[in-house]
Amino acid sequence: MEARAQVQEAKRVMTRTRRLHEIGRDDAPRVGSKAANLGALAGRGLPVPPGVVVLATETDDGIESAAAEALAVLGDGPLAVRSSALAEDLDGASFAGQYETVLNVRGADAVLEAVRRVRATANDARVAAYREAHGPADVSGIAVLLMPMVASEASGVAFTAHPLTGDREETVVTATVASSELVGSNGSSRSSSTE
Repeated sequence: MEARAQVQEAKRVMTRTRRLHEIGRDDAPRVGSKAANLGALAGRGLPVPPGVVVLATETDDGIESAAAEALAVLGDGPLAVRSSALAEDLDGASFAGQYETVLNVRGADAVLEAVRRVRATANDARVAAYREAHGPADVSGIAVLLMPMVASEASGVAFTAHPLTGDREETVVTATVASSELVGSNGSSRSSSTE
């Protein structure tokens, strides 16, 4: 099915994805921890950008339709395509930087490829090693979160607990006068751009 026809069909019915503002923490087994937490924040009225989640339960056969559903809601981009793994952003294991993030994605073909790349990192040896060391060892599913890119002059991340010690009395902020790519990737190759 041609990409444009898929987008039109996706506008009719969304079955392989969920809009971020429609989900909450109870949806984590299908949308992953990151998306569930962002959905919960949006549900409380906090300013969370729109997003669409390709469900963790989606099969490889349905990824093309799921990407088309996301495009029907978000448009052609530029988009950030990020992981929302079932074992991500947990109390004892963050998985920060373990999964692929693809930034500045534009168009149906690029979105489909980015979703596939993000999903594929759930099976990387480094993710498996982290999961084995930090748990939970038996949870490996991954959803994919797509959100519009925001043109920024500065970007940052605030950790409400020290990321190395877990001390909740200390907040750590990492910021840069640049795009969010540098902040989230910590200089690793896990964050990339597709234009």
